[in-house]
Amino acid sequence: MRTAIVTGTSSGIGLAVAIELAYRGWRVTGIDVADSARLTATAELSGVGEAVTAVTADVTDRRQVDAAVGRVLAEHGGRLDALVNNAGIRVAGPFEETPMSAIRHQFDVNLAGPMNVTRAALPGLRATDGSRLVNVSSVGGLSPLPGLAGYCGSKWALEGWTEALAHELRPLGVRVALVEPASVETGLWSAGSVYGNPDGPYSRLVRQVEVGDNDARDRAVDPITVADAVVAVVERRRGLRHPVGWSARARCAARGVVPAGLQRRLLGRLTGQEPGKPSPRHADGVILVTGCSTGFGLQIAVELARRGRRVAATMRDLDRRGRLDAVLADAEVADRVEVLAMDVTDPGSVYDVFQQVDRWEAVAGERGRLIGVVNNAGIRAVGAFEDIPPAVVDRVLETNLYGTLTVSRAAIPRLRTHGGRIVCVTSSSALAGLPAWSAYAASKWGVEGWAESMALETTPHGIDMVLVEPGAYPTDIWRDGTTFGTDDSPYVLMNEAMAEADRQAAERGGDPADVARVVARAFDARSTLIRRPVGRGAWLRWAARGVVPFGVQRWATERMLGLR
Repeated sequence: MRTAIVTGTSSGIGLAVAIELAYRGWRVTGIDVADSARLTATAELSGVGEAVTAVTADVTDRRQVDAAVGRVLAEHGGRLDALVNNAGIRVAGPFEETPMSAIRHQFDVNLAGPMNVTRAALPGLRATDGSRLVNVSSVGGLSPLPGLAGYCGSKWALEGWTEALAHELRPLGVRVALVEPASVETGLWSAGSVYGNPDGPYSRLVRQVEVGDNDARDRAVDPITVADAVVAVVERRRGLRHPVGWSARARCAARGVVPAGLQRRLLGRLTGQEPGKPSPRHADGVILVTGCSTGFGLQIAVELARRGRRVAATMRDLDRRGRLDAVLADAEVADRVEVLAMDVTDPGSVYDVFQQVDRWEAVAGERGRLIGVVNNAGIRAVGAFEDIPPAVVDRVLETNLYGTLTVSRAAIPRLRTHGGRIVCVTSSSALAGLPAWSAYAASKWGVEGWAESMALETTPHGIDMVLVEPGAYPTDIWRDGTTFGTDDSPYVLMNEAMAEADRQAAERGGDPADVARVVARAFDARSTLIRRPVGRGAWLRWAARGVVPFGVQRWATERMLGLR
């Protein structure tokens, strides 16, 4: 008997998938944080009670997940035919007015949850010929949505991670797919209210999210329709992406084809959002840059100062400021740069720095006020997802993704009074998932999905969001200790091939100052483009996104790595 694990089975899509698989002769274990009684009762009423087992476990708790999945694998001789990661929640409302705890919990369920369950299940999936891993994403993983920046960020992160996993697991016989439903008739909406002050600066957005929810309910897809698509993928339908519902199919078709700025304007009109207004080109003021001890951050701080900008250059450890100080002195711009200690993973540290910026404004007026932010701080961890320790994956997400959200959240209310620009330095890995880069891809895709949705919220207040997407450049991000894998790993050939490809790409990379110049121009330009790829590799991935089928991209990647 074929075996499957399905998460989020107390209701909606997960419940329908579990019952349908049982009808088709599968042995199904449903995992949900809620009471398992509903799944058990539904299975009994449907005549498949003997084929369905319900387990109560929180997918965000690694210990509970490891125990639950371990029992399933032990019962079935270490084999697993399919895993469906369906558990998810939605948090709606303006990002600035939504509790950060709610936003983080959403990422924990929608992204970390699938990561936890997949990590525990991978030994069983690899041991079973023709096994399937299916991640249930959303229309929010395909395009931005107003009032759902955190939700879209979590689903984009899931998609980037899944795309990289599809590369990694195909040689081991595990097929990976995404199911991307439009609005579905589930309890997702009732799980939480819309956050936001109905009389505050985002009052129109709050009202429109509530109206949009009502409209979405009226045209929502039945969970059984989505379940049928999931089951078809589990039972061998090919392809990576499987949108369900007309709006999901339309957004999937537009992905990478319709420019992000045009999508934003169309969505704004369709959903009745406030019209955007250009962010001002401030002649004076402070631009805060994160991660300035080395690499892009150092070059960005120097380039901005050369162009006459006042810069708050931040870094986690001030003991590493020597290189920045030397370059600033050589360029004779040290008087324009204030170096501050800030750990983007520590909200208290972020708060202290922004309090310092507030003091500058109190003393110097417009000359000292914040006019822009560059979210650049980032780390990498490369290797097959199963080979990277969970704590390392957590550190990548904390720095690259949640750090960006924390800094931006502090900056937005300060910029909203007079406008400004927020630049996020992502990566060409945010344009296409690559093998061995799954954790990094998840963090960068998450930033992009969040930023595109944030643009719907911030442009009416004169705050532009900009994504700078560099290819491979020779910076300290490639330092030792950021590559994972062992000689006896099942992924050893892929890890070795990817490590060599990365080494060559870094050697061929251009001058990191090229990236700094693109970032600086984002503050000088009269108007901004939300996406700015930098480097030949980044432009190629940008051009292929949404145009070149994933199967072709996978074939080309395997050829490049010598794995085909």
